[in-house]
Amino acid sequence: MKATAGSYFGKYQEIIWAVALFLVLDLSVLVLNFYISYQISEDALAINMAGRQRMLTQRITKSLLIAQANINQELPLTGAMKELKNTTQLFDNTLGAFEQGGTTQGGDKQTVSLAAIATPEGRAILEKARNVWEPYLDRINKLLKDSDSGNTLYLLDNAVRFALLNNLELLDLMNQLTTTLERGANAKADTLRKIQTIGILLAMLNFIFILFKFIRRLRENDRKIEVAQKETGEILATVREGLFLLDDKMRLGSQFSASMEKMLGMPIKAGDDFREVMRTLFNPAVYTNACDFIDLLFSEHVKESLLGDLNPLNKIEVNVPGTQEGKNKRYLSLSFNRVRVKTKTVHLLVTMFDVSNEVELERALLDARAEAKIEMEGLLDLLKIEPAQLSNFLIQSEQTMLAINEELRGAGNEMEFRPLDYRRTVDAVFRKVHTFKGDSAMMELDAFETLAQNFESVLGSLRNKPALSGEDLLTLPFYLEEILQRIAMVNNMVTRLAAYHQAYTPVTQQENFSAHLDSLVNRIAGDYGKQVKLITDLHLLNALPRQTSTELKEIVVQLLRNAVTHGIEPVAERINSGKLPGGSIIIALKESANGEYEFTLRDDGRGLSPVGIKNALLRSGRYSTVQLDELSDKQILMKIFEPGFSTASKVDRNAGHGVGLDVVHRKVEQLGARLRIATHESAFTQFSIIFPA
Repeated sequence: MKATAGSYFGKYQEIIWAVALFLVLDLSVLVLNFYISYQISEDALAINMAGRQRMLTQRITKSLLIAQANINQELPLTGAMKELKNTTQLFDNTLGAFEQGGTTQGGDKQTVSLAAIATPEGRAILEKARNVWEPYLDRINKLLKDSDSGNTLYLLDNAVRFALLNNLELLDLMNQLTTTLERGANAKADTLRKIQTIGILLAMLNFIFILFKFIRRLRENDRKIEVAQKETGEILATVREGLFLLDDKMRLGSQFSASMEKMLGMPIKAGDDFREVMRTLFNPAVYTNACDFIDLLFSEHVKESLLGDLNPLNKIEVNVPGTQEGKNKRYLSLSFNRVRVKTKTVHLLVTMFDVSNEVELERALLDARAEAKIEMEGLLDLLKIEPAQLSNFLIQSEQTMLAINEELRGAGNEMEFRPLDYRRTVDAVFRKVHTFKGDSAMMELDAFETLAQNFESVLGSLRNKPALSGEDLLTLPFYLEEILQRIAMVNNMVTRLAAYHQAYTPVTQQENFSAHLDSLVNRIAGDYGKQVKLITDLHLLNALPRQTSTELKEIVVQLLRNAVTHGIEPVAERINSGKLPGGSIIIALKESANGEYEFTLRDDGRGLSPVGIKNALLRSGRYSTVQLDELSDKQILMKIFEPGFSTASKVDRNAGHGVGLDVVHRKVEQLGARLRIATHESAFTQFSIIFPA
């Protein structure tokens, strides 16, 4: 055994000594390498924390500025105060750990230990930083403590001013601290390199051994890389979000998630120019803003945290190829994060989300809220009206709409109607809708008045067309159906609210009607900045037959709207004419000696001007100058009752359609009444309607 051992020792003596020497030296190098590496690791952690201190100084200042902007805009401070508190506490804990040694929170929110900085240069920097930080921290703590008191604005302004004055100094001190720590780490790294040089020399002597070991390790690493690539591929094939990298030339990276092509609606491959993808997806304005934003992200002097709110690709509509316009709209959100190597941004990690469902739900919620608001306002309007009167309005309105429906059904057969008949149908429907609008305004039912106004706008455009056909009337039933649906809905509400009106004190028909007329006058006068006083004497209204009373009410509403809109002058015009600022309108229903009734409406406004009416007729193109010169002033005045005639300069919900006095003329004929007009320019206008009892 001894001989055998000696022979083996002699045979392999050089190898054994080389291995023994390698082991001793390698162990020594490893121990020193481990020790210095541990120190460098601690230094790297300290450098990382010092670098974070620089970032925290900026975040503290940003939180103060955001809080100041929020309080100036009367927005909540909760988010800014929470961010300020967290960053301040993190900065102070880390600064204390650098000074005395201790623990603080790391970047992954795990607790890390820091050794106290012992170098004279480092201690001097920390002392300066503490001198700046202590008064800064004192101001912030006071602000956080009293953030809900009336002193918040003063404390916030005080903290902001101190931040603006000292933030750069504090940032510079943290930069100096980082530099000092880096120098210490570099010195240790130099020592480590010397030791590693020795290790390399020894490694050269043991090249074969190291070569074999390296080959084995290389094979193992290749296996791990293959496993990692397989796992990465599985992840990218599974995730629902779009994940990809962009370089500074806006080219797609080699790896991206499989869901991207489905989101984009187009095939993509590594190296594609993402600008061309965006050009296809987004409109020109969004495309330009997106390119500018991505360029900013590659600019090193721009803080990434400051660009989040500027992202133009948040919930943006995309033009997905093959999608019909207005159908199946798609919305994407793209978020960007910098991928940095040392201090240089080499890529952007882009995460893409399909937020189409989210956007649609948000819009549906907004629509539902708007609809609920309209319904609530309509309900509140209904509560103000006596149930029986509202019921009569709904019955009459439904009958009016059904009559319109019959008009449109009669006009539906082009074989039986000439173009002139279509125009007659439009005029007839216009009169009924205008009457319905007047009744709605008198009842203060804004929703019905708005629907009628929309219907009138469509009818007005048809009336202005030089020629009409049956196709021109095809859109009218949609507006009619909308009003009928609203009437049905209100009928349902009336039924459900009937119990709430049981304690209602009945009032006379005349009292209700007069009250609504007064509200109508106040509303129209308010629209035009006028002052109007209404005086009514309608006690005989209750004695009239129901049909006569209904017809007369519609005449009153139209004449009253016309008087307030056209008759009564604005305040300034009345004062210049030597009149009182406020105009007056007197409405009365009297019984004459011969048993007839006479209704009168008199205003003290500007009166009717034959010259003004003649000019309006000329502008409308209805008559030539020769035709009008052959008419008397009385005949000119009667032209105001023609369909479509109006002296208004613009169309609004109160005037401009030229249908109000046309309705009056038709109703007077239906009553078998006589109509008289008395007027004097700049003095008054009086309409008198005499009808049998």
